[in-house]
Amino acid sequence: MIDHIFINGCSFNQINPKGNIDTFAGKIIADHFKKEFTNLSRGGRGNYRICTTTKMWYQKTKHKSFAIIEWTSPFRRDYTTNDGWKPIKGFNTTWRTWSTTSSISLAKDQAGWDFDQEHSMFMLNSILDLQNYFKINNIPYVMYHGLPGDIKLDYDDHKLLWNAVDKDHFYEPMKSQAEFVNKNHLYVSKDDYHPNADGHQQWAAGVIKFIQRNRLFDV
Repeated sequence: MIDHIFINGCSFNQINPKGNIDTFAGKIIADHFKKEFTNLSRGGRGNYRICTTTKMWYQKTKHKSFAIIEWTSPFRRDYTTNDGWKPIKGFNTTWRTWSTTSSISLAKDQAGWDFDQEHSMFMLNSILDLQNYFKINNIPYVMYHGLPGDIKLDYDDHKLLWNAVDKDHFYEPMKSQAEFVNKNHLYVSKDDYHPNADGHQQWAAGVIKFIQRNRLFDV
């Protein structure tokens, strides 16, 4: 029986004090199912950190928690640090992040580097990495995009990997909460495009229905 929820993602799964938003989608989902939760989401961090810290947490706790994974932008690239930057309680590894958009000059020095394919492949491999870990360890889960995933299905090789993604565990796999929020004007302000409370509530409602429809809590 599931008695706990694990959440990982970026700032889209944290409170937003500057925007005066004290809720987020993962919390709303956990509250709906009346479950306590652990949240390892961190603002500005990327998918490598999400994959790695999720596996670290499950290996350490051996807990039968339901996982909510909110993927962030594949433009973000994490690296481990030796300076103790923003530590995660219970773990020794700390992280910082750089963006591929800041490295255009580096890319120009590498023959034929295709950033569109790079971001798409990176995203697909992140999804499959964690999906396979969950399935091997019989961990119930749901995934969704917080920020756009930039998956390019006009490339046949990318389609091969996309076809391996379990869509029964992936809510709105070709959309993101950020795009939903922007389309429906559910962001905090013109200076802060994070979801407002209603943006979190409406997105979470869709995830909840998806979980129930696919019986993802059944283990």
